[in-house]
Amino acid sequence: MSIVVSNKQKIHYELAGDKGPWMLLHPPHMIPMNAWKEDGYVKQLEQDFRLVLIEPLGQGYSDAPKDYSHYTISSRIRHVLDVMREVQADYTYFLGMGLGAQVGFQMSKEFPRRIRSLITAGAQPYQELEEAKFLKEKLDKLRSGNISAYLQQWHSLDHLTEGQEKVILQGDAEAYALGLEASINWEGLGDDLQSLGTTTLLFTAKAESRFLSVRDAGKRMRYGRYMILPKVLYSHGLWSSELIIKPLLEFTRRDRSNN
Repeated sequence: MSIVVSNKQKIHYELAGDKGPWMLLHPPHMIPMNAWKEDGYVKQLEQDFRLVLIEPLGQGYSDAPKDYSHYTISSRIRHVLDVMREVQADYTYFLGMGLGAQVGFQMSKEFPRRIRSLITAGAQPYQELEEAKFLKEKLDKLRSGNISAYLQQWHSLDHLTEGQEKVILQGDAEAYALGLEASINWEGLGDDLQSLGTTTLLFTAKAESRFLSVRDAGKRMRYGRYMILPKVLYSHGLWSSELIIKPLLEFTRRDRSNN
């Protein structure tokens, strides 16, 4: 595990694979970066890519400051760019879920030359209005310090491992709350979607609460496409690699052959 200091905060990351273009994997809120390994993403993707797994600020082994400004999506983009600079990656394929997808969407707008293609799941490029309804309840639960109860109520279907739960429970509840608040307060891209030049693949499923919004975004983006999966299947806190890997590789290999 390696460390980069970004805005005076330590961000942990790991590398895997030794050939091909770079791909950065950014996990959802609270989910440790080792989930990418545990669910088989790393083993399959490192055959085609040099991988960067990032541990977002406020979770896992990265720092957890008590300052909201560190957790905005723009601040998280800075963390990503500093990690990329450290590993000398001029651009990267970007796989983001949940929080990671939000970072990828915003980065595509602000730094389009740094993302070759974007692949997302578990998020939409609009503000999370549905999630906002539960914001106070979620924040109250986290700030009470009862992380276990929060996981039981809000992450019970993620199929977290005992090891993951241990890492999450050892985290700082206030930092989790600040990260969640900043994520839900992200304003999204709105009308900027139509001007994005990044080729994007958005995963969704009809059972997902964001289905209509994700489908709408895929239609509006000039170089976007969406894939409707038969179901949402979680494993180790991520959308299961069983559903994602094959179409992801087909998408990126097509992109690489066209460039």
